[in-house]
Amino acid sequence: MHTKTTGVIDQKTGPQSFTHVPWFYAVHRWFPVSAADFQGVSKKGFAMSGRERFRVHVLGRFRLLTGDTPITIPPRLRKPQELLQALIAFGGTEVSAGVLIDALWPDSEGDAAYHALESALYRLRQVLGARDAVRMEGGKASLNRDQWWVDMWEFEEELQRPHDPEADDIERIGRLRLLYQGHFLQHETEKPWVLKARQELRDRLLRAIRDAARECEYARRWADAANLYRSGIELDSLNEGLYRGLMRCHQELGDHSDALHAYRRCRELLTRFLGIPPNAKTQALYHSVRERAAGVPVGSGL
Repeated sequence: MHTKTTGVIDQKTGPQSFTHVPWFYAVHRWFPVSAADFQGVSKKGFAMSGRERFRVHVLGRFRLLTGDTPITIPPRLRKPQELLQALIAFGGTEVSAGVLIDALWPDSEGDAAYHALESALYRLRQVLGARDAVRMEGGKASLNRDQWWVDMWEFEEELQRPHDPEADDIERIGRLRLLYQGHFLQHETEKPWVLKARQELRDRLLRAIRDAARECEYARRWADAANLYRSGIELDSLNEGLYRGLMRCHQELGDHSDALHAYRRCRELLTRFLGIPPNAKTQALYHSVRERAAGVPVGSGL
């Protein structure tokens, strides 16, 4: 089993995602979005309920709004913004002061560190104009969930809904995709706590896509499964299991040239970024596809 990374290291900017900004738009090639799609998702509960005062987008570009009006946080208030982002990353409820201090002020100690947290909290409340939107009790900070709509929370709730065998897997992935408009704090700091949350959310979406693709395969819905595998590859371009799934679908559809193209793309990226060839399973499937494409029975030895 190959050990794989999810990005390359740039000497100036640090770890970079292979997919980076284009992922959400790349998926659109296989999952076209119409106004009707967005309206349908709104009806499923992705819109604000009306009681929340603030809306936060952390999947993709960070945005903070009150109603439909953006709240601009000046650069000098960077720490209050990071405090809000960290609270969301750590669950938003009863996040200990120690966890926040370690994440945001790792070089500070004792009273100085706690004072920095208190100062950032005070300034965040000032920016929001709502003291009760962020609570601090017993050394633990919480966002008042009655006042907040957060895209990440909606994304997690959709992931946690019990699987319905009668439900449309494609529709569920479509709802997740509408929420996942980019990686967690994609254009923000790449501190360890950000990278950890980013990786976990990405992997959870990837598992949902993979599971939906397999359900489509079991139902012999090869075209739907192929679309899902493609969207997974856009999310993780070094995942050989996804390439094999895509190759199987093309093979079942009789699209041998597309199956071979998927293999060549997999081999190219593995060689370029990891310096390794595809593993034995992937190569075996490749040879099977080649033989079928040539009209030679698999295993004939010819």
